[in-house]
Amino acid sequence: MTGTVVPMQVDVAIVGAGLCGLALARTLTQRGLSVCVLEARSRMGGRVLTQRCADTGQALDLGPAWFWPATEPRIAALLDALGLASGPQHDPGDALWLTDPNRQPERRLESGGVHAGAHRIDGGTDRLVTALAAGLPEGCVHTDTAVRGVRDHGAFLELRLAAGPSLRARRVVLAVPPRLVRERVQFDPPLPDTVAQALEATPTWMATQAKVLTTFERPFWRAEGQSGNAFVRHAQAVLGEVFDASDKSSGAMGAGPAGALGGFFALNAAQRQDFQRGLPMLIDSQLAQLFGPQAQHGHQHRLDWAEEPWTCSATDRAFLPEPPQADPMLRRPLWGGRLFMGGSETAAHGAGHMEGALEAADRIARAIGGQAVVSSGLPEPARPASRSEALAAFAASVQAQRRAAPERYRLHLTRLLSSQQAEQLTQRALLATADQVYSETLVGLDRLLPALDAGDAAAERGRHALTATLLAPFDGWNQGLLDAALDFNRTSCALSNFPLEHRPDPGTLRAATLDLAAAWREFAFELNTRLMSVVDSVERT
Repeated sequence: MTGTVVPMQVDVAIVGAGLCGLALARTLTQRGLSVCVLEARSRMGGRVLTQRCADTGQALDLGPAWFWPATEPRIAALLDALGLASGPQHDPGDALWLTDPNRQPERRLESGGVHAGAHRIDGGTDRLVTALAAGLPEGCVHTDTAVRGVRDHGAFLELRLAAGPSLRARRVVLAVPPRLVRERVQFDPPLPDTVAQALEATPTWMATQAKVLTTFERPFWRAEGQSGNAFVRHAQAVLGEVFDASDKSSGAMGAGPAGALGGFFALNAAQRQDFQRGLPMLIDSQLAQLFGPQAQHGHQHRLDWAEEPWTCSATDRAFLPEPPQADPMLRRPLWGGRLFMGGSETAAHGAGHMEGALEAADRIARAIGGQAVVSSGLPEPARPASRSEALAAFAASVQAQRRAAPERYRLHLTRLLSSQQAEQLTQRALLATADQVYSETLVGLDRLLPALDAGDAAAERGRHALTATLLAPFDGWNQGLLDAALDFNRTSCALSNFPLEHRPDPGTLRAATLDLAAAWREFAFELNTRLMSVVDSVERT
């Protein structure tokens, strides 16, 4: 699949062969565009990395493993389109909590499970990478090919490579974490200071994290009524969170599936480096304290993402990890619509997740012209025959989105709680809900554009005549969503231990209100941009 000779000139050059880059390349090549994907690593997938255990045959995801079908429709739709099966993360049974290193863990029944409906791809997440790559032309992807700079020549963009001749492209997509773009790629002319600052300020998901998966002949903890989930909250913790990572397709014939326990380190990158030699023993010891002596002497598979130079930037190392929330300007084309920032961190919905990578690919695919990367997973409505029918259909879809928003807020909040996050829960769940609604609304708008006949409507000072009409069904939306969220919070037992979430103070409410207002402005701008793109297309013809 990987090419050996980089072509001299292509329509689109994509830097990064992660999920965003591969999904985008698949769509663009299907449209007949010439595409070259340049990957600095010696493999495809980016942070998607699956290893096979030689002893148990299990597929072990050392990078992303989970997605949430209820709130992440793109990844679910793509798996369906590629014929890849998935199943729920194993959650039944008691979870363990260890808050004192000198005591036995406490068993707790977590109502509804810990992972809030998360699914895993059967056979490992890298099956998705393999399936996407299989749909690309021979020689499309070039591994071991780092990009050092991008120069605007007017008629084309030049990519300067670490080795070999430069590549010319009509458009360039940087489908890598923003901080790595800032650190590794030089631009001529330089990017605006505001863009450079936004790149620097966007954290890389998983950049300073480390993950270990320990395999066993069978998942013995299940027979003890345990889920495999454990949370360790004391100063000497090695692993902060443990979960059942068993691959249901593994195991000897008739003997049932093999077992695996996955864990995220509580130690930071510097501590992991200091204790490097002793980590296997420390991991064994903690698993034994949690699950008994059977948890010792499993087969460990460990990956420290902080040591991956094409994932973790110097800036990521210098700051505490936090969820990515990219500045909206990173979602806007640069250099006259020929340079795009991609990657999961730039997404409005699902940033840092596989869903975000696909949303970023969708955004860029539409900007370059044409259909999305993959179906959004939403039901395909009947095509309206007139503008008035299209406007009515759009208004009805917005009302349906508004009715569904409170339940979506609950799902997003539950997912945040399941990952044991304790800060800005209301604020982040509200923003995730709004971003999901806006993302799906724009998908609906794309389907209605032919009937809206936007190219035949007036536009004044860059504002399309239909923009106000389409935005009108959202009147009062932000306040309604906030009120629904606060009503839920007041009655939520899960939030009773989080006073600032159970009954947010004025400062928290103001921060959430400002976040929602910023998300609304970006949505309104994007909706108008899509209408205006139809006008521009008509004028060019």
